[in-house]
Amino acid sequence: MEYSVFLYSKASTGTIRGMKFVTPETVEASRYSSFVPVSGSPATRKLTDTASDLAAGFIRSMIFSGELCPGDWLPSGRELAERLGISRVTLRLGLKALEGAGYIVTSRGAHGGSRVCEAEQILHCWTDWMHRNADELEDIFEFRTNVETRIAWLAAKRRTKEELRRIEAADALYLETRASLFHWDVEFHDAVARAAHSRRLEKAMIAVRGELFLPVDQALHEHRAADVHTFHKAILATVRVQDSPAAAEAMRAHIEDMREMVHRAMTDSGATLA
Repeated sequence: MEYSVFLYSKASTGTIRGMKFVTPETVEASRYSSFVPVSGSPATRKLTDTASDLAAGFIRSMIFSGELCPGDWLPSGRELAERLGISRVTLRLGLKALEGAGYIVTSRGAHGGSRVCEAEQILHCWTDWMHRNADELEDIFEFRTNVETRIAWLAAKRRTKEELRRIEAADALYLETRASLFHWDVEFHDAVARAAHSRRLEKAMIAVRGELFLPVDQALHEHRAADVHTFHKAILATVRVQDSPAAAEAMRAHIEDMREMVHRAMTDSGATLA
């Protein structure tokens, strides 16, 4: 099986006030944390979700985005409750839901706490998610293609010299450590999006990225990285010479390759495509 990572964000602060949804405006401008419920996508989220459901979804998005990796300890209950603007009792209900779904394990005692399950279990969660949401994948990829091809078109037209250097620096992460490979793909896409100078398109890109979770296998990801880098270089080359139509087509080819890779991963996992 071949897997890659398309999700990474560092949330700053966010609040849940009663039933309100945590939006990108509530987090640091340069990094957003997608808000995804414990089960189902934003398209199927019920308006009756409780604060604990939304808290569980926020933490789940931290796991899916790579902010919390397999085996990582979650922030303290006090820190999470303050960050989400909820009581610790409500937070505990959300954590209990995540534990029941298999995303985290919790230990008691003076040195206890909650940590993300190991990669094998998170992969199982991914397979379960895919079985339940396979019929939405084509819509997700169609939306992502439309958004990111437009981002690439605008980035080629509007990028500054400094923004081009940032895209080049993000691309250069491919040559660095294995740890950098984990975040590399998204760092590149984020740099291109910022060069487009469209906050709404950037938010749309991050939102749809939050709906597409892929499991992480570092060795396989490293093997896959060479293919992904080829697409990145094509996008970078077109942005460098400010060829907007070519940049859009290079991005379209990249997203199509991602779509095919996800379909292969689903086939390997036994999930059924719609």
